[in-house]
Amino acid sequence: MTESDLPPGTLSVPLMRHQKIALAWMFQKETSSFNCPGGILADDQGLGKTVSTIALILKQKIVSQLKSESSCKQETEALVLDADDESDNAKHESGSHVKPELKVSSNSETSVLSACGNDENDSSDMEKAEDEEANSSTRAFQWKRPAAGTLIVCPASVVRQWARELDEKVSEESKLSVLVYHGSNRTKDPNELAEYDVVVTTYAIVTNEAPNKFLVDEDENDEKNTDRYGLASGFSNNKKRKVVVGASKKSKRRGRKSTNDTSSEPDCGPLGKVGWFRIVLDEAQTIKNYRTQMARSCCTLRAKRRWCLSGTPIQNTIDDLYSYFRFLRYDPYAVYKSFYSTIKVPISRNSCQGYKKLQAVLRAIMLRRTKGTLIISLFSLMVG
Repeated sequence: MTESDLPPGTLSVPLMRHQKIALAWMFQKETSSFNCPGGILADDQGLGKTVSTIALILKQKIVSQLKSESSCKQETEALVLDADDESDNAKHESGSHVKPELKVSSNSETSVLSACGNDENDSSDMEKAEDEEANSSTRAFQWKRPAAGTLIVCPASVVRQWARELDEKVSEESKLSVLVYHGSNRTKDPNELAEYDVVVTTYAIVTNEAPNKFLVDEDENDEKNTDRYGLASGFSNNKKRKVVVGASKKSKRRGRKSTNDTSSEPDCGPLGKVGWFRIVLDEAQTIKNYRTQMARSCCTLRAKRRWCLSGTPIQNTIDDLYSYFRFLRYDPYAVYKSFYSTIKVPISRNSCQGYKKLQAVLRAIMLRRTKGTLIISLFSLMVG
């Protein structure tokens, strides 16, 4: 398999072969995958998923610096967020505390006049230009969020370990700026978060600070009707579905996510007020139950690239995978109705063929090596 490494002296420790393979795979997923720029690194515990992730952060930073130097210009480019953020940017953020910014073209006098207003003597050409600008989109006014670096979300027990690894495994010449976002005295300013290369926080804090407009399952009736398809008990869940605060009744009836609930935007904390370049969920099995507030909160954070790190990606049922797919924006499986009809139902009808299809689906976004097969990248699904 393809291997990748960092320039000598970037890390304080050399990458092992399986970590070089992971680095090449992760970088390729981020730069060449438009549908799902990220994935699941599911190596066994002890194989260095943390170091592989740090290497990815450093490699992306080095590549960006080289591109910046070659182009001979230093300008900040707006971060392209998740697909739904672009079209609904003004809607989602109109209730936030962030002030709107008027984008004005540097070479367009028309844009300036259209922002300030014009009198009755304006030419028809200017009016035409204004109409074209107004009809193109709502891009003239955009509610901008600070563009931040990488957010590491992990259990509280390993927060300090991540901070230590980020400090000790990176050479002095390549040091990353790191903020441990934890404790009661943490900053309340989202702009401060954007100043760091890496921010390390916990699942509990994300749950408290993520935008309070949780995703509503696309098709709740599919779960209620699992008996109709003859699904085994291992694929069904008879527990009562929890009522999700922040999802309007209207959105529930329509079976779609609540995107118009702008009243909840001011309630989010600093983590929810920035656009992250990358989000990494360590011990991602923490969100395996997609119905929990924690899992939903991780999904509402805005980011360009998303990763799940887990040595045990499937702990209970196939539904564990759905939570990862939803977080990763892995279409079409990020929608429960599609996940149910294309993965769960085929497995229930013909387990052999169904699991073969699941392996193909996972192969596109998952890399798993065990301690006994370090250089084998083909994911082997364990059926309990």
